[in-house]
Amino acid sequence: MEEYHTLLKEILGRGDVNYEPRTQEFILGISGFSTEFDLREGFPLLTTKNVPPRLPFEELFWKLRGERNVKSLVDKNIHIWTANAFDRYLNNQGLKDKIPKHSLEWNNEFEKYSLKIKEDEEFAKVAGDLGPVYGYNWVYDEDKNGNIINQLENLLKGTKEKPGSRYHVLSSWNVSKLKEMALGPCPFWHQFSIWGDFMDLHMVQRSNDIFLGDPFNQAQDSLMLHMVAKEAGKIPRKFIYTTINTHSYLGVPPRSNFWTNSENVKEFQKKFKSIEKREDYLGLREWYLNKAPIESEGNERKDHVPFILEQLSKEPRELPTFKFEKDLPLLEAIKLPALEVVSVNNYNPHKWDSKANMAA
Repeated sequence: MEEYHTLLKEILGRGDVNYEPRTQEFILGISGFSTEFDLREGFPLLTTKNVPPRLPFEELFWKLRGERNVKSLVDKNIHIWTANAFDRYLNNQGLKDKIPKHSLEWNNEFEKYSLKIKEDEEFAKVAGDLGPVYGYNWVYDEDKNGNIINQLENLLKGTKEKPGSRYHVLSSWNVSKLKEMALGPCPFWHQFSIWGDFMDLHMVQRSNDIFLGDPFNQAQDSLMLHMVAKEAGKIPRKFIYTTINTHSYLGVPPRSNFWTNSENVKEFQKKFKSIEKREDYLGLREWYLNKAPIESEGNERKDHVPFILEQLSKEPRELPTFKFEKDLPLLEAIKLPALEVVSVNNYNPHKWDSKANMAA
């Protein structure tokens, strides 16, 4: 996965610092990057840290079903979206200003909310709703008269009937409903192209968390390409992954104060660019942790830079292989647990403490 390490180096080596108002965290980022994966060479599941395939695969099936509530994910012990649902719940209850982000009160209330979502079906129906996010727009889009447009069904039909078309698109960027969403879609454009026996996918993402989000997205959309290509009777070939605001999270004060000092940024990036051997990333990690302020109570692991530096010290391993376990149409397959339908074999990632906290 040298392609992914190249992106990590771009961010840490030449990124700029900014404050992101939705998450209320600082980020280090660039304005765009594009990576290409050839699925004939292996399945692009990250090998320099462990990414359990069940997690991104189940999230993709959830999207393809057009779901918008976190309940079914929480029941499978998948909490990718729970904090976003909680944030929307606080806003709908008029509590967002009373329970500020990155406070111990927010953390305590979130724990109570997460437990109630799991145990209380009626509460979850309302409090677990994310609004018309992602796959909901793929499956339950509407025209001006309120008629349902199923983009996913149209895509599958189009790839079979008109393979040379340039309309094989899934778009989740529904401008009229952005304010109803807990989070505007990050990957918002998926365009499939067929060239003879091959199918490619080009995905465009407006915002990319490189440490936590990127590995999920590249696995998910590679899986989607496999599934759509199978439906059309084509060979999945290239996944082209274009990200726009591409960033690493730097956490909140006092830790992020390191990055608001321009001299610190220059010193860090100078040291970073001088690295020649993988093990030297661990030396820079130690220097950074000694120089930067500690993370405040309740905000540990929100700074992803130490995790990225440790990951860069790992040698990428051979990519795993992909297999369909069941021969089912896509719309039937997504009703089942993901790992009953597909599998990743010979996956041998580096295993280390890579549990960073996701920004909500």
